[in-house]
Amino acid sequence: MPARYPFFTFIALMASLLALSAEDLGDVSTEGEPTETETQTTYEASNTSAKLGKSGSGQSGWPEGMASYKIRFIRLDHGGQGWDDGMDKSGADRNFLQGFGKATGFDKVATRGESHPIGLLAKYPDDGFPPFVFLTGNGAMGPVSAKDAKILRDYCLKGGMVIADAGSARFHQSFVHFMRQVFPDKPLIDIADDDMLYQLPNSFPEGAPAFWHHGGRRALGIKHEGRWCVFYHPGDMNDAWKSEGYSDASPEMRQAAMNLGVNLLFYSFNHWDQAINKVGEEE
Repeated sequence: MPARYPFFTFIALMASLLALSAEDLGDVSTEGEPTETETQTTYEASNTSAKLGKSGSGQSGWPEGMASYKIRFIRLDHGGQGWDDGMDKSGADRNFLQGFGKATGFDKVATRGESHPIGLLAKYPDDGFPPFVFLTGNGAMGPVSAKDAKILRDYCLKGGMVIADAGSARFHQSFVHFMRQVFPDKPLIDIADDDMLYQLPNSFPEGAPAFWHHGGRRALGIKHEGRWCVFYHPGDMNDAWKSEGYSDASPEMRQAAMNLGVNLLFYSFNHWDQAINKVGEEE
């Protein structure tokens, strides 16, 4: 079997990851036929396989290959209000990526976030899709087609992770409804305080801090075959990542949000790696 090298996004998986950087990918249209950028991305993805394993970075517990892996952060453009909140001068994506690099010691970390329409996830091969993607908003989500809902479901079931974050009470209501479309057979459930998500690399003995409580005080998730494929944060982790002057988050809140994000990427990368290895074993 040929050697495999992963695709990542924050996003990730975050995950999470082609060898392409955020600058290489560019903006992607959400309407009509695939753009030239989408076609190029698909072509590169189909020629990029992936596998991580044990860390060669000296950081315990991260999959192999992380030291030479381009860490990316991919947001899903759902067409609703505020899906890109934090991609502007407020710098949420940029700050998280920078903080992630400092916390983990990984050198190959993107300098800015990226955006994908949901449909683009279907264009990645089974051994080269993002370990995670990020989804947020400060209003209702846009209308998502049944086709795109299925694409997102398939992405999650084969090893990807959606990291979602409530930017408002209205987004919370819209997201919960959306998850019923994507997973009619899998409910959002409470994530216990002692779950592995809250143990490594950083400890959260009381579970995820909710900050602004837009969607309640408890993080929720959806499981598939014992793995969290959706993590839903109820209180605007994204806002706590923003630069000073763009958020009311205290330094303690900022650090907690950063640490929680690192944990989520740690989880998404490790489980994504297991899924990719499983695909390789079945070939």
